[in-house]
Amino acid sequence: MQNLFIKFIIFISLINLSLYARSENDTNAVLNLKAYAVFKMGQYDEAKAIWEELAKKGNTTALINLANLYEQGNGVNKDKKEALKYIQKAADLDDYRAQYELGIEYEKGIYVKRDLEKAEYWLKKSCENGNSQAYLAYGIMLATAKGKGVENITSKQKTEALKWLKLAKQEGESEAADYIKILEKK
Repeated sequence: MQNLFIKFIIFISLINLSLYARSENDTNAVLNLKAYAVFKMGQYDEAKAIWEELAKKGNTTALINLANLYEQGNGVNKDKKEALKYIQKAADLDDYRAQYELGIEYEKGIYVKRDLEKAEYWLKKSCENGNSQAYLAYGIMLATAKGKGVENITSKQKTEALKWLKLAKQEGESEAADYIKILEKK
């Protein structure tokens, strides 16, 4: 009887924990929406304060929104490098959107030192997390042999590029079809 009672208490505790977790996520989502609403009304300081609190909890949407504030200069001094710090934090927390942005930044090399290895790393991670934009960008990166030209592509790069480009095409990224055609002729 005592064993049954202990199992019942554990069961009730697990239900309460699951409800708490769900309510914590719901609360964070509502706070993100509230911050976005006040942001759209031009109340940047209030939006920033909400997003900063959420960012402290590891909320990647808040981190990305803080990055947007700095990138656009809304309520703060425009600072792309500061924006990238928030993107980096979100990418490190496995946010596919931030991973994609970071990969593109390393590929362009405008606000960070151009580093195709880091670009490849972050774009691939974003792909692995299901980002169709990353499928296309990473597929193109591989299809062009990381900027060396399609004529320099290795068979491994070709296979990998086709994999990601086909996924991009399935997800509606129409540009992928052109690259697929070129690679299939090689």
